[in-house]
Amino acid sequence: MAIVSAASAQQWTEIRESGFKVEMPGTPERSVQELTVNGTGEVVDQIELTVTLGATEYFCSRTAYQRMPSDLTAAQMLLNGRDGRPGHLLADRPMSVSGAPARDYVHEEDGWILATRAIYAGNTLYQLIVVGRAGVQTAPATRRFFDSFSLVPRPPA
Repeated sequence: MAIVSAASAQQWTEIRESGFKVEMPGTPERSVQELTVNGTGEVVDQIELTVTLGATEYFCSRTAYQRMPSDLTAAQMLLNGRDGRPGHLLADRPMSVSGAPARDYVHEEDGWILATRAIYAGNTLYQLIVVGRAGVQTAPATRRFFDSFSLVPRPPA
């Protein structure tokens, strides 16, 4: 992880990792979670970056898969992620980020809002998630976080 710069009073920090860049509203904590993929049994690492500001959490993850079912399309992968979230679906829209298939969706559960932008590029799922109270899905910080994400070319080996 390279932390490139902090900007403005809210301490926005640009993160550059293998294959992407994003701005987060603070310096993130980094963790790695092992996940077992349904259907293939593959064990993968989900790399997570998290910033917590009061009652709002900003989360960015990257999960690279090696063995996905051949009939699983990017669109279906994104729908599976959306449909696997708890709570009531409030909003959903397909989109594209840096030319890759993506979805924005919002769930509500027990008064908490979970706003997600998921991008599936190559064999990697990127997820940007903001959890907070009502209105967090349209808050300027959420929009900046989501809109700052882009895929970047990996340097040649």
